[in-house]
Formats: sequence, structure tokens, C-alpha cells
Amino acid sequence: MNLFEHYKRLSVRIFGNLARKSALYFSSLKPHLMGASIHVLLETWIAIIYLTTLIAYFGSLISVFAISVFIPFDSVTFLYIVIFIPVMASSMVLLFLYIYPVQKSSRIRNSIDNNLPFALAHMSAIASSGIPPEFMFELLTGFKEYGEISKQAGLIVRNIKTFGMSSVNAISDVARRTPSPSFKQVLMGIQSSIEKGGNLTAYLEEMSNRSLFEYRIKRENYANTLSAYADFYAAVLITAPIMMIVVLGVMSIIGGDVMGFAATDLIFLMTWLVIPLLNILFIAFLHITYPGS
Repeated sequence: MNLFEHYKRLSVRIFGNLARKSALYFSSLKPHLMGASIHVLLETWIAIIYLTTLIAYFGSLISVFAISVFIPFDSVTFLYIVIFIPVMASSMVLLFLYIYPVQKSSRIRNSIDNNLPFALAHMSAIASSGIPPEFMFELLTGFKEYGEISKQAGLIVRNIKTFGMSSVNAISDVARRTPSPSFKQVLMGIQSSIEKGGNLTAYLEEMSNRSLFEYRIKRENYANTLSAYADFYAAVLITAPIMMIVVLGVMSIIGGDVMGFAATDLIFLMTWLVIPLLNILFIAFLHITYPGS
């Protein structure tokens, strides 16, 4: 038994009852835990959150007292630190453990959706050769360029070979757990084609064409949106800072300050802090809004 298993057992032993009572408030996490392939029950994950948050609180509290031995604080500052630091540390841990399944599930979904059009084209070509669906998924596991789709295909193969499921049940199980609605629709269609004897090749070809069309539309829409972002960038992050620096340069020559700050100090802040920070935020915004990021 590994360390995490021991930690899970300890969490459930201490906070199991509280986790069961508060499970309703964390119910939105359940599909994300499945989608992120975190093989932990919701109540167990809640208990882990509670125990880790408690450890973070007392750990940071002990650290504050240990630091105060070497760095003396006045009574007001020490009281503020003792109250604020443990609360902040435990809150950050709680927030991280709550967001982690959501973020991981979202990353898997985006990887699947980005690679789905190309994987479907490949699946359609494989199915046209008459290979059974279980072997089609086994072949997909060898193509790591499909990202999470290869891993999802590996889960189907595992269900069949290790757990002895039928191909229909194996596909249904992964379809229930996948965080991507598009991939779930594809898997349910494959399952239906197998059960009812439908034309699997025609289905995969149709889904491939549809996915490629939607993929192109998303990219074209984003390209149009980028032109608006470019205008905003030129106006707000290039022209405005240059004008501000010019005005501050003139003020530094003729004398004067702005809200008690010298013009030269403001030029330094604009050049080395404000402008780089705004550009970093803009790049982060582009990364977040990129289709499938």
C-alpha cells in the first residue's frame, strides 16, 4: 500500500462523517473527479481536503511561532501574523484541492477536443479495413500525438483485456467517465453501431467531417477575434504608454510631480514594471482564450 492510500484511509477515519454530511456542497466536483481520472470517491476527496487544510493551518501556525523566535515582532504585528498567515495558507490549500480536479478535467477535455477531428479520420480509415472496434482502439493507443484520446482508447482496451468486459460495456464505461461531451457522443455512437449492426465506417466518416468543419470554424472565428485584440493592443499597450512616457519626460524637464511622485520615478515604474506586467497579462489572456487552451 503506497503513502497516498494510507493518507486516504487516515482522512476518511478522521473526517469521514463530516465529509458525508457535506458531500452535497461538493457535488459539482464528482464529474470532474471522474473526468480527471482521479480514482477517489467524492466523500474520500472531501475528507482529504479537510485533513490537508487542517495540516496546512497548524503547520503554518507552528512555522509562524518558530520564525518569531528568531525574528521578534511587536505584539500587534505578531497577532496579525498569527491570525492572517495560517488562515491564508489553509485557504489556499483548500482552494487548490478544490480546483485541481476541475483544472485537470478541463485540460483532458481540451486535449481530446483538439485532437478529435484527426483521430476520427484515422479511426474511420481503420474501420474501413474491417478491423473490429476493439482492435481499432488498440491501434489508437500507439499514436501518442492524439494526446488524451490515446489514453482514453487505452482505458477501453484495459477494460476489455484486463477486466473482461465486452467491447460495448468497455466503450460505455469510458463514455460515462470522459470529460469531453464530443468524445462521449462519438463513443456512444460507436456503441450503438456495434449493438445494432450499423455502418460504423459511415458513422465515423460523418463524425470526422463534422468535427473537421467545427474545428475550422473555431479557428476562423478566433482569427477574426484576434484582429480586434490587435487593435486593443496597439491602442492601450503601445500608443497609450508611449504618450504617457512622453508626457512624464516633459514633466521631468520642466519640473513637477504627480500625486507626490517624481516624474522620473513614474517613468522608471512604467518602463520596468507597468508595461512588462500588462504585456504578460495580455499574453496570458491570449493563451486562455485560445480555442482548446
